[in-house]
Amino acid sequence: MAHLEPARLVELALGSTTLSEDTEALRHVSTCRPCREQLRRMARVVVLARSVDAADLPIAPLGRVWQRITRELSRTTEWTQQPPGE
Repeated sequence: MAHLEPARLVELALGSTTLSEDTEALRHVSTCRPCREQLRRMARVVVLARSVDAADLPIAPLGRVWQRITRELSRTTEWTQQPPGE
């Protein structure tokens, strides 16, 4: 059997397939080190993603932060649009 497709490994990591669908894939994973490692990493991401709380999510920056970003981007744009030698 060839290596499992990444999408198939994701399905296994998420647990979104039935046991009968998993049997052949899991048999392959048990004998194929690269697929086993990739599945292990994906399963770890799934566990970590599922454990995220609302407090872990990013918050929007303050208005003054956006204003500074806008100012800096405007300066960069003005500078790149000027003809050379000006």
